[in-house]
Amino acid sequence: MKIRIKANTLRFRLDKNDISSIQQNGYVMEETQIANGSIHFCIKLKPVDEPVVKLDPFAVHVQYPEKLLSEWTNSEENGLYCSIRNADGSELKVSIEKDYKCLTERGEDETANFENPLSRHNC
Repeated sequence: MKIRIKANTLRFRLDKNDISSIQQNGYVMEETQIANGSIHFCIKLKPVDEPVVKLDPFAVHVQYPEKLLSEWTNSEENGLYCSIRNADGSELKVSIEKDYKCLTERGEDETANFENPLSRHNC
C-alpha cells in the first residue's frame, strides 16, 4: 500500500496483493517504523453506511462500507472517493485507488501492480 498525505487529503494506492488481502481477510494494513516507534494505516471492510476515518495515536483506520469496498475490489474501476466531515467542520478527502504500473521505468518493483490502461495505446 502506498500512502500520500497532503493537507486534508489521504490517498491510498493498492496493488494486487493489497486487494487480495481485503478480499481474503477484510482488511489491508501497512506499517512504517519511525525512530523508536511505528505508525500503521489500515483499510477495513465494515458494516457501516458511510466511510469513517479513525485516528489513534499511532494509527489511521479507514472503515469502508463492506458492499462498496467488496464490489470495487472485484471491478475494473480505478478508485473509490469520498469526503468525510472532521470534528472541526473541515473536510477530509479520501481516495482509495488501484496502483498501476508506471509508463516509464522508475526502478521500483511493480510486479504486483495493475497493468496501466494507458499502456495499450500506441502514440
